[in-house]
Amino acid sequence: MKSFQSIPLLAALTIFPLGAAAVPDDSTRIQVGLCGQTPPTDLEVAKRIHSFQQLAGGAAATREYFQAIRSVARLSTGTSTGNDTIRLEGRIDASTPDALARRIHETSGIRTLEINSFGGDAVAAMRIARLLETSGLSLRVAGFCMSACANYLLPAAKEVRLVNATIGFHGSPSACFQQSSLLDGLTQWGLSNYLTLWRVAREDQEYMAKYPRLKELITLSQRTDRGAKDGKARDWLLVRPLDLSRYGIRIQSSTAPETFERLAADPSDGLLGPIFIL
Repeated sequence: MKSFQSIPLLAALTIFPLGAAAVPDDSTRIQVGLCGQTPPTDLEVAKRIHSFQQLAGGAAATREYFQAIRSVARLSTGTSTGNDTIRLEGRIDASTPDALARRIHETSGIRTLEINSFGGDAVAAMRIARLLETSGLSLRVAGFCMSACANYLLPAAKEVRLVNATIGFHGSPSACFQQSSLLDGLTQWGLSNYLTLWRVAREDQEYMAKYPRLKELITLSQRTDRGAKDGKARDWLLVRPLDLSRYGIRIQSSTAPETFERLAADPSDGLLGPIFIL
């Protein structure tokens, strides 16, 4: 196993004038699951969406999907969520934790964070997870909770309520860091981005040490086959909502996971691409 402690020696190389690429770039954001896999093309995604919309109930699930993948997370209160709830939909970026903290501070009586998100920046998601831990807010997943949302927000909440929820994993920064050699990592990422990956992976490892059962699941999902152990490439590992309690998630309630069941009915190439159901 590659040691996190050996990389500071590599980081010391950046004191030499090796050019702009040798200086760690803090603007580089590490996305959970971004570990060299080639993402689907826009055409492939469009075909998946079109096919899924033809299913009974597929149109409503597709609307939730588009909300969850929006490029910048949107916060809302006091509408369909109720006055004690903040809703976060879309991808988490570096600005999301501060925006959420301000909204909580400015809105009295907030008890629940409702989320529909495909994840996003790992460091930002860990900041939101710590906010959940310190504030004692409950988490309600209404739609999707994928990637960084599943890795960090789910275990941090004191209680989790699932409303037609789909929960998906595809690895972590630390699992990504551990799976490649130093030479391969430098070749794939370049020095600056590789050092950023190392820093985020170390933070991820320290954070996930609190949740060993979930960490084991996430490490399994880093495999190309997402834990199926058959060598066939897949995009996601999905966990049946009520089974999440096995991994230390404090599930309080769950409604019928209709979208999950539609996805599970066609694991080969549905809305999310090839998936493995654990």
